[in-house]
Amino acid sequence: MHEIIEKQFNKKADISAEIAQLYENGLSLRDIGKELNLSKTKVRTELQKAGVELRPKDPTPKEVARWRIRKTKAPPPFGYCYFQGDLVKNPIEYDVLLKIHRQWKQGVDANEITRYLNAKKLKPRKAKAWHNKAVKKIVARFESKKIVIKGEHI
Repeated sequence: MHEIIEKQFNKKADISAEIAQLYENGLSLRDIGKELNLSKTKVRTELQKAGVELRPKDPTPKEVARWRIRKTKAPPPFGYCYFQGDLVKNPIEYDVLLKIHRQWKQGVDANEITRYLNAKKLKPRKAKAWHNKAVKKIVARFESKKIVIKGEHI
């Protein structure tokens, strides 16, 4: 009976050594798992137990493509959209942005601008009606000069 336990213990040590050797040879965690019929998580755990430092994860082709076109997951500012990786005026929203800018230049506060937009039935990007918080964020971009109408600075 003790022989069986010893053989199983040695088998586990052999698997850890084999996993480490395959990883050192450049195989990925997924490839090692397929070869040894183990999960990727089990392979990672065994490598960590063995004290092997894991390689940094390579970016996926989708991530690389997004970096190349300079597009992030963050939505563009209201009034703009991404087109072929560049920030351009959104033909649907830009007129509304100009109206907000005109009102702001005249000294109208965000609450009044919100009421004006809802009275004119001008639609925001996603919501059914304008909310004060959304208008305040747009006005804050004007004030911080992140959006400058006329000079087109963003």
